[in-house]
Amino acid sequence: MARFCINKFRSRTGQSLVELLVAMGVFVLVSTAAFFLFFGGQAVSIDGANEQIALDYISEGLEAVRSIRNRTWNELAAGDHGLFLINNQWEFGGANDTKGIFTRRVNIADIATNTKRILSEVTWATDPQRPQTVSMSEQLTNWKGALTGGCVSDTLTGNWANPQVIGSADIGSGNSGTDVAIKLPYVFMSGTASTASKPDLFVFDVTNESLPQLVRSVDIGANGINSIFINGNYLYAASSNDNKELIVFDISSPLATYELSSLNLTGSANGVGVTSFASTTVIGRVGSATNELVYINVTNPAAPAIIAESATGGNIYDFYSTNKRLYFTSQESDEDVWVYNIETPASPVFVGNYDIPGTTEDISIYGQEKDGFNILDGNTQNELIVLGASNTAQIYLRDRLDVGGDVNDITCVVGDLIFIATTNSTAEFQIINGIDPDNISFYSSLNFAQIGTGLEYSGNRVYMSVRSNDALKIIGPGS
Repeated sequence: MARFCINKFRSRTGQSLVELLVAMGVFVLVSTAAFFLFFGGQAVSIDGANEQIALDYISEGLEAVRSIRNRTWNELAAGDHGLFLINNQWEFGGANDTKGIFTRRVNIADIATNTKRILSEVTWATDPQRPQTVSMSEQLTNWKGALTGGCVSDTLTGNWANPQVIGSADIGSGNSGTDVAIKLPYVFMSGTASTASKPDLFVFDVTNESLPQLVRSVDIGANGINSIFINGNYLYAASSNDNKELIVFDISSPLATYELSSLNLTGSANGVGVTSFASTTVIGRVGSATNELVYINVTNPAAPAIIAESATGGNIYDFYSTNKRLYFTSQESDEDVWVYNIETPASPVFVGNYDIPGTTEDISIYGQEKDGFNILDGNTQNELIVLGASNTAQIYLRDRLDVGGDVNDITCVVGDLIFIATTNSTAEFQIINGIDPDNISFYSSLNFAQIGTGLEYSGNRVYMSVRSNDALKIIGPGS
């Protein structure tokens, strides 16, 4: 009996020991998981904070280079540079500069005589095994230099006779894309929506081209945005909103893009076109406005103010500018192409206009340097038109091509290709061979479900907006 009791006691003791070991094991596992969850979350939080600091550092770099450009173009030498604030002005020094754990490198590359590509890049490492890098780039022009303009100078590679969609992105049910602007690795898209509560400006991170990520959207209220243009750290938008035909967005931190200011223009005519150069922004309005053309001082983007207004007699949907000239189309007016001198950006001066032979309703425009300077003009009569414009006093017709739909937007690339966004129901995206301005011809196309509304080119890619909720298309060459 006693032996039985002793064995029973020993059995319970052994069982208790096993339970204790199991409990300790579970505790260790749970504690370890909690440890990694907590400190892993802390690492993610720190990474996010560091990335925002890096983005601010990058933006400061681009702003600094712009200020140097405004002071003297000749200081923008090709190569890697550091930046230092000396006596309240930015100066280049060394190959990089540092702030805490962050190292910034500004690279300047020559694109053309009066055009340079600026890359601002910041690297850091909270863990030596995990270095991180973020960058932004933009193209700067010498506003004080000789008259230049024309096609984008990025190199064309691959088979553009067989273009393909690399990636696409949706902006939500009830939204339609109206225009696109780029500040890589971010793409900005404007839109109109079925209800006032839906967003109107969308920011995509296109680091992964095959899967663009929507990282920010902004709602401006009723009636949406028709056209956008980026100048430095600000995005300017033309809107149908009767209280703010011009809207200014701060995009210095793309992930935190916000509406900085707006301007209510006289009357209720919609804002439909926009461009910006130096400290001047220009809005084009529909023909019901007393003055369809409005010049606006944005020296302080938070407080835009009208410089001048003038009438053209037609809707102004699109602009193109060189260092010294502003060109735009005026739909429904007798004079199709208008030219202003903008050598003094705050005081634009009318140079002249040109009536394209035939009845044309013109809605898009771009510049091409090929056998002199040409104006590429798109209309609602299914035509892409080439005008010789080396002498703005003697603009003349060089060629015109039926592309099967309205030409809503145009860009071109050195290498003789012209990209257009159209309403052609089987070829909304088209590539035109522009090697001979007197004999342009069809090159290739893509078919989308909805019409093309806007496009931009950079780095062997076309970024296109279409009038659909599946609005962003990233297009590259085929194999």
